[in-house]
Amino acid sequence: MALIVVVLFISIYYLRAGLVAIFALGVNVILVLGALAAFDATLTLPGIAGIILTMGMAVDANVLIFERIREELNKGKNLSTAIAQGYQHAFVTIIDANLTTLFTALILMQVGTGPVKGFAVTLSIGIFTSVFTALFLTRLIFDYFERFFKFKTMTMCSWLKKPNFDFLGKRKIAFVISVVLIVFSLVFCLTKGGNMLGIDFTGGTQFTFSYQKRVPIQEIRDTLKQQGYDAKVTYKTSLGAQADNKKLEILIRKNVAIEDNDDTIISPKEKIGTLLNGKFKEAKFGGGHESSLGGLVGWEFSKSAIYAIVLAFLGIILYISIRFEFAYAIASIIALMHDVIIATGIFVLCGNEVSLPVVAALLTIIGYSLNDTIVVFDRIREGLSLNPDMHYKKVINMSINKTLSRTILTSLTTLLVLIILFFFGGIAINDFVLVMLLGVIIGTYSSIFVASPIVAYWHKKIGMRAKDGALIPVEQ
Repeated sequence: MALIVVVLFISIYYLRAGLVAIFALGVNVILVLGALAAFDATLTLPGIAGIILTMGMAVDANVLIFERIREELNKGKNLSTAIAQGYQHAFVTIIDANLTTLFTALILMQVGTGPVKGFAVTLSIGIFTSVFTALFLTRLIFDYFERFFKFKTMTMCSWLKKPNFDFLGKRKIAFVISVVLIVFSLVFCLTKGGNMLGIDFTGGTQFTFSYQKRVPIQEIRDTLKQQGYDAKVTYKTSLGAQADNKKLEILIRKNVAIEDNDDTIISPKEKIGTLLNGKFKEAKFGGGHESSLGGLVGWEFSKSAIYAIVLAFLGIILYISIRFEFAYAIASIIALMHDVIIATGIFVLCGNEVSLPVVAALLTIIGYSLNDTIVVFDRIREGLSLNPDMHYKKVINMSINKTLSRTILTSLTTLLVLIILFFFGGIAINDFVLVMLLGVIIGTYSSIFVASPIVAYWHKKIGMRAKDGALIPVEQ
């Protein structure tokens, strides 16, 4: 359903070019799945995260190309020239964005374990297939269109004709909002402490049960506490058509022992289920599943995830410093940390625990937000080279406005997929999708209101321009 919505949206907005993008996206997904099958890889939730990010980057690459072609057409160039220059201008941006993400994925692949490595493998494959389908396959199709159908122009819809918003003018308001959200998120997470972590990191046992009648959470907690179990209890629901779209989730931060009574072995799930059904007969708890993990294994997962993310950040700093400059690298890292902290804080505030699938979602946020930031940075770099006498504020605002249509379209298509998955995808992926939803919104905000102003502050040129080696104030 989510894929159908994206297909309809892209095909309606970009018309003929949109159909080309949809074909390329389909080929991209087939190539990724084929590569995973060739490597005998099992598709897990982190792997699906990698595919989602791959689809997002593939759509984004096509949107970048189409928006560049639109700009060239608006300058009065013929279709053949507009297509050629559109691909030429978009090439560097797409390569920068994908290489940065690939560098991160390779680091995660080397030092990550389990779900983190699965995410990295899928993402690495997806990056290669995305670049191939966006830059080569779609160009080949357009060449055939020109040769056999003799198209004279490329019609596309346009919501924002010539945006001219003063984004940097709102930088102080954005700064206050970001600082408040970061401080709140950090304080709340520190207050929660280990209780914000799932059994993947702390060890313990997690149970899920289906039920007929909802029982107050506090009553379930009290019943378990009387038996010596300090448990966290939550209800999770989904709008999907599945029969098990209502679940009771119980998290006990220690392993529940297996009982061996004569010839009968009672599993932990049966033990807890019998206890609850004996107390709340009308609820009819049943089904579900049980998962247990030792504390030592959880600690190893934690160290691996932290190590991988730190190395990934260092790799990002190195690459962006080489391709752009150090100020851009620092701005990128601050924006990424901003996104991860706030997304985690809001997620935990909603009563959820940080598990390995959530870490996979946070890694996806890093990739998505970084891709968005690189696109804006590339336009800023281009704007500075084309307008050396223009002051920083105007260059940055102009660059953000020129990429605004692409930013909105990419974010909107990704959000459409995630919203449908959140409401209809089932309980099993709700936490993952919720983090992704938060990340897309926060990442789009940070690329405009966090990363770009930091670059400007670093150069101390907001409202100024360089002339004869000195900074001269310029009228706003």
